[in-house]
Amino acid sequence: MIILALTIFISIGCMYIHKIILNTTNNIFLILLSHVSHVLFFSFLYALELNNMIGNLTNIAIDVFYYSFCTYTTLGVGDIYFNGYLRVTSGFESLIGLFMIAWSAAHIYKVR
Repeated sequence: MIILALTIFISIGCMYIHKIILNTTNNIFLILLSHVSHVLFFSFLYALELNNMIGNLTNIAIDVFYYSFCTYTTLGVGDIYFNGYLRVTSGFESLIGLFMIAWSAAHIYKVR
């Protein structure tokens, strides 16, 4: 239950951080940095539940970041996956990633 609460907290935080960055600057680098920070936030959440991580694992830190990045961009490779509550977290992360990437693209298009 704590994982789901943290998922919602991180999701709201990501939207707030992204909104601040989009309103204060037109710098594409900061927008990309915002996306990477979202991936890192979710990676930290996944690192709390490593025992539920299944798949082709070699280096845990890189694997968690890789999984989070693939989920955020909705690539969904499938060589690493989670059981339990983190399946719901993965769904939230892909929804947030899809929303944030579209929001960034619309902002860049509007500004340019």
